[in-house]
Amino acid sequence: MNLESPFDQAAALLPFELRQLALALPRAERVVAEEVCLRAGQPVCLTLPEGEAVLPRSPILSEQTLRTVLEIATRASAHTALEQVRRGYVTVAGGHRLGLCGTAAVRDGRVCNLRRLSSVNIRIAREIKGAAEEPVRQLRQGGEMPSVLILAPPGGGKTTLLRDLIRCLSDGVG
Repeated sequence: MNLESPFDQAAALLPFELRQLALALPRAERVVAEEVCLRAGQPVCLTLPEGEAVLPRSPILSEQTLRTVLEIATRASAHTALEQVRRGYVTVAGGHRLGLCGTAAVRDGRVCNLRRLSSVNIRIAREIKGAAEEPVRQLRQGGEMPSVLILAPPGGGKTTLLRDLIRCLSDGVG
């Protein structure tokens, strides 16, 4: 059983010095943090329910620091995660996602790599057991599970709902 919090797992993707700063945050902030935002030329920011906040004592980040985060996330094998990089994000252990922004290298109309990273956004995954139980019951009223389209703005819980929906269906809920 993994005793690390989702925030601790996401912080593990940061270089050592930044990780130490992130883990020094009060527990109350770590529990509610939704994203860790890394932008070249800016300090580290956290997305909290009340808005964005600068990580205390954060240095100004370089593009190399962003590349180091990608290297940690891909376990020094960015080339093996190239298909994910082409889509603009990388999914890592724990369900956390790194959104990537930069200058793309394009060949034949397809993104083949990122030349320069300008930002990396770590979306902190959280499990909310039971989030899909009522929707599953409503959807299954006719017997079989119908096709479903899940729409919501960024941060609206689409992935959280989908993961719990899969759990519910696997457990026979509804």
